Amino acid sequence: MTRRCAYDGITGLRIAALKRRGDARCLLNTGNDEHARGAAYLAGYVIECKLKAIALEINSCTTLQQLVSKWGVDDRDVYTHGLEVFAKRLPFWNRLKDSTIQKDFFNVVNAWRPSWRYDHHKWTIGEASKFLAAVDRVYRWLDVNR
Repeated sequence: MTRRCAYDGITGLRIAALKRRGDARCLLNTGNDEHARGAAYLAGYVIECKLKAIALEINSCTTLQQLVSKWGVDDRDVYTHGLEVFAKRLPFWNRLKDSTIQKDFFNVVNAWRPSWRYDHHKWTIGEASKFLAAVDRVYRWLDVNR
């Protein structure tokens, strides 16, 4: 199965990561608990997009479909939303496990699921702020350590 869209290249994924980061911050900055879950939901995509952009870059691929071919895997292994599953395929995996942000990644950010968009349970702005702070630390670590 070939999945191709205009946003599955390095540039599209980098831009998406930055835009979702801004969107999450915007929702958080409302100070309204009604938007806290949405802020955290969007923030999870920041790390997904960042990991995928890095994977394309280090594997000299321009699209996710090329990465599927290069890795010799099923589409689902690349078009996954599983952050840890995807990160395990990247060369910095062992450094991530031993890094100063490993708790942020494994205990906080990796808890993110796309299904949060359906979750009606409220988060507080405080909870969302902690999640976004962990996302920001992981994002910065990925920038430096890829």
